Amino acid sequence: MNKCIRGLEIITPLESFRDDIIISGGKIRKIGSEVCNEEIKIEKGKYVVPGLIDIHTHGMGGILVNDVKSVESYEKLTKYYYSHGVTTFIPSTISENVEKLISIAGILNEAKSIGIHLEGPILNPNRAGAHKFFTRFDERILEISKLFKIKRITVAPEILSDRELETLVDNFQVSLGHTDANSDDTRRAIGFGASSVTHLFNAMRPFHHRDPGIIGVSLTSPIYTEVIPDLVHVNEITINIISKLKGNNTILVSDSLQAAGLGEGEFLLYGEKIICNKACFEGNNKLVGSNITLDEGVRRVSKVVGLKEAIKYATYSPASLLNIHIGQISRGYVADLVILDENLNVLMTLKSGSVVFSIFKK
Repeated sequence: MNKCIRGLEIITPLESFRDDIIISGGKIRKIGSEVCNEEIKIEKGKYVVPGLIDIHTHGMGGILVNDVKSVESYEKLTKYYYSHGVTTFIPSTISENVEKLISIAGILNEAKSIGIHLEGPILNPNRAGAHKFFTRFDERILEISKLFKIKRITVAPEILSDRELETLVDNFQVSLGHTDANSDDTRRAIGFGASSVTHLFNAMRPFHHRDPGIIGVSLTSPIYTEVIPDLVHVNEITINIISKLKGNNTILVSDSLQAAGLGEGEFLLYGEKIICNKACFEGNNKLVGSNITLDEGVRRVSKVVGLKEAIKYATYSPASLLNIHIGQISRGYVADLVILDENLNVLMTLKSGSVVFSIFKK
């Protein structure tokens, strides 16, 4: 049994052309024409792209990852991501005490999440952002790394010893963020194997021409850099700079809170009211997160760096960081695919070749 997607422009995203995609056994078997058992041909469809990959997202559709209490709640959350073209997401926790994080990780493991991203609590309180819980190195957090295929942790390297940093890199993909790291701190962390920077420019030591710090090192080294694409956390010029300097090591992340996909309104974070409109803010107008979905981020950034680059930064680049066989439309890759209209709105999402979201009634 095979399935075909016909008549659309394919953005692989390394190149763009028009052809058919043949799917069999949940994978892409061939790019090209063939007789099929089932055809997907959408009149309003314009593009087919790899499924979007969100490696840093705290929730959407009214559900915060920290508040997921059951497998059913996680499955409901997953359906929201599918509706926005995200076929792989790494649930991200906001900073909590270690016992609470271990409990959350247990539920996500039971729900068979592919991974987890711990944003904290090993963060610098001076660069807190929305986070409320902080600790130095705690060996109990290593228990969480045993539960998932993909395990990421955001830390401030300047508050870690060499031994602590090396231990974390041996157990997690380490990302640097919520940090006052200078250039030497950043180089030390990269030397031990830190592989990415969490939401570059936000919640970190600012760039200065005589003290480039973590931003200067990140922009001029091979490390991957996350970017929040709402054009609020960083503006268009900054995104252009990152794109030109980092290229394929640029990763778009939503950094979304539970407000994503729900429009403007008031929500609770750590039991306190936040206001979400163009982004999410505490009462003192301090940025605390995003209410953007990743597909909306792609739409916005495509107007800044071009469509192919925006798609690449939300598919190929995060897959490369995670070292998993998705994020491309090529023979042998998992058939995680999204069909978009000419305005880049999601029409249909396929996970391993099966339709998991469609705007069309069956």
